[in-house]
Amino acid sequence: MHNGASNPLAVGAVFLILLAGAVVAGIALGVSNLPVLRALQLLFSPDGSADSALVWDVRLPRVALAATVGANLAIAGALIQTLTRNPLASPQTFGINAGASLVIVVCLIVWPEIRGPGMVWPAFAGAAAIGFAMWALSVSGTMNDMKLALAGISLQLVLAALVQAILIANNAAQDIVYWLAGSINGAQWSKVWIILPFTLAGGAVALIAGRHFDVLALDATTSLSLGQNARRVGGLAALLIVVLAGSAVAVSGPIGFIGLLVPHIVQRLVGGDHLTVLVLSAICGPLLLNSADLLGRVAAFPAETPVGIVTALIGAPTFLLILWKQRVR
Repeated sequence: MHNGASNPLAVGAVFLILLAGAVVAGIALGVSNLPVLRALQLLFSPDGSADSALVWDVRLPRVALAATVGANLAIAGALIQTLTRNPLASPQTFGINAGASLVIVVCLIVWPEIRGPGMVWPAFAGAAAIGFAMWALSVSGTMNDMKLALAGISLQLVLAALVQAILIANNAAQDIVYWLAGSINGAQWSKVWIILPFTLAGGAVALIAGRHFDVLALDATTSLSLGQNARRVGGLAALLIVVLAGSAVAVSGPIGFIGLLVPHIVQRLVGGDHLTVLVLSAICGPLLLNSADLLGRVAAFPAETPVGIVTALIGAPTFLLILWKQRVR
C-alpha cells in the first residue's frame, strides 16, 4: 500500500454502504416513486400488489442488471490495465466494446432471431478479435501509453462509424439504435440470467487468480525466476476480459468509461495491489453504474436518459484529465 492510501477494508465498507443506498434508491425512485420504507417492505415481503410487481418485475431487475454489468466492466478494466501495463486502457478505449457491438449489430440484421442468450457469442467474437489486435500492439513496443490509447479510441470511432453505416443502410429498428447508446432501460430478469453466470464465473476466477496478476508487471526473466509463467497468466487475463466485457455488451450495449474510471478510483484510494483492486472494483463498478442510471432517471424526468450517455458525460472529462496527466509525466 502506498503512502497516504486508505485501509482497503474501510474503503470496501464505504463502497458497500453506498451501493446499498444506490440499490434502495433505484428500487424506490422512478416515474412512480415509492416511499423508501414501503420499497424495503415490498423487497423483503412481496404482497402481490401493483407496487410489489413494480419492485420485483421492473425496478429490481434493473438494479441487478446494472450491478452485474458494472462489475463486469470494472473487473475487465482493471485486468486490461494490468495486462497492457497501460493506465489509459479499458474495454472502451481499446475498442473492445465497439468490436462486440459491431458483430452483434451485423448478426441482428442478418439473423434477427439471435436476440437473447444467442447475442453473447457474437459479442465474445467481436471482443476477442479487437482485444487481441490491441494486445498485440501493446506488446510490440512501438507505442507508448498515450499513443496506444489514442489508437484504441481511433479504432473505436471507426467501428462505431461502421455500425452507424450498417444501421442506416438497413433502416435498423429503433430498439437497436437505443441499445447502442448503452442502456439498461426495460431490464428484465431474463437479461440478468444471461449475464449472471459470466459475472460469477469470470469474477470468481479473476479474484482467485488475483495474486498471480502481479507477475504481469514484471519482465519475462523476473517472472520465470519467481516460478510464474507471465504468458499463461496474460492469456487467462485476456480470456477473462473477453468474457466479462463481451457479456456486458450483449445485454446492455456498449456502456463506456466504467472500466476506465473504476480502477483509477480504487487505486487512488488503496494503492496498486492487484487483488485488492479487483475486489474493490467488483463493488465500485455496480455502485458507479447504479448511481449513473439513477442520475439518468432523475435528470430527464419523466423521460429517461440511457446510462451510457450519463457515463460518457462523466467519463469523457475524466479521461481527458488522465490523458493530460500522462502527457505531463
